[in-house]
This record gives sequence, C-alpha cells and structure tokens, in this order.
Amino acid sequence: MKITFISDTHTKHGDIYLDSGDVLVHCGDITSNGDIKDVISFAKFIKDQDFLYKVVIAGNHDFCFEDERSTLVEDILKENGIIYLNDSGVTINGINFWGSPIQPEFCSWAFNRRRGEEISRHWDLIPSNTDILITHGPPFGILDRCTDGGTVGCKDLLKKINSLNIKIHAFGHIHESYGSIIKNGTRFINASILDEMYAVQNPPITFNI
Repeated sequence: MKITFISDTHTKHGDIYLDSGDVLVHCGDITSNGDIKDVISFAKFIKDQDFLYKVVIAGNHDFCFEDERSTLVEDILKENGIIYLNDSGVTINGINFWGSPIQPEFCSWAFNRRRGEEISRHWDLIPSNTDILITHGPPFGILDRCTDGGTVGCKDLLKKINSLNIKIHAFGHIHESYGSIIKNGTRFINASILDEMYAVQNPPITFNI
C-alpha cells in the first residue's frame, strides 16, 4: 500500500503537486480560519487527486469542524469521496487507521484540550490494533520543536503510543519540524507542507507498507 501524507496546507492546497497512490492522508489545518468556502475548495481539489482513498482529520485552525457548522463541512468531505476521522477509525485493505484532531490547549484554537486527564480521554480511545495513527499535533519530543527551541508535543500522547504497536504516526501542526524519523519501531512523520512563514516549502511524504 502506497500512502502519501500531507498536513497544514492552510488553503494553499492548489500549490501542491501530488503523485498517485493508494491512500492520501491529510493531518489537519485545511483552512486558515475555518471558512466553509475553503473547505469546499479543498474537497474539490482532493477529489481530483489520483488516490483510491482519501483520509482527512481537522486541525486547530479548522474551527468549522468543531462548531455548529461541523455537520455541513463533514458532509462536504463525504460528498467528495473523502473519509473524515474524528476520534474514529477506518480499515483499508486490512490496515487500521485512527484519526484525531485533538491537541494540547494552545491559545483559543479549535480542538484544544487540557493536558493530563482531559486530553488522555481522547488518547484512550485509540484501539490497540491501530496500524497508522493520524493526529494533528505531535507527541512530546518527536518532531515537535519550535523556532524558539521549545518542545511542545503531548506527553500523554507519547505515553499512549509507547503502549501500542503502531507502524506509522503522522501529524503536522509544528511547521518547522517537518520530517520523518523512526523511534522504538514506529515511524513518526511531521508532514507539514508550509514552513513557519506559511509558505509552501515541503514536499509530501510517501511510504509503502
């Protein structure tokens, strides 16, 4: 299975070149401020890409997926053949995907949860048979370093991942930590397409499993 990962396109999806493959995964921040027109544009773009399956989660900029417009935008994705995950999963050709937009509390963005018990309730939902985990934010200490040197990932998420046998954990959120590493048998992917200045900088990341 050829899987391509992207994240943090922030309305600039039209400037990205995507090859073909089996599964396209977007790890959140489709929009800049949660405008429905941007979701419509994104959905049409993704629909036209040459992948058998398209899997998407929301991010902290995607307010419309958490407020009263959530049913509308979820329907827009579905009508364009896109699988939307929100603390939920899907099995594709025997591979178990689980996606969550939740992130540690940060200013007044969407999908904020307090570290500790509140956010752990979401991570506790991740099934033990998950092969590919998709979250918007990174785990602590892994591709989560900001330009000021701080590491802002989620310790509670890292604890959960360490208790599972996940093949790939894909995320974004921290644009400046784009890349891929293997740690304790899991491949971690920060698939942020935009850099910290919100310019299209990084190519999609593709792996075969």
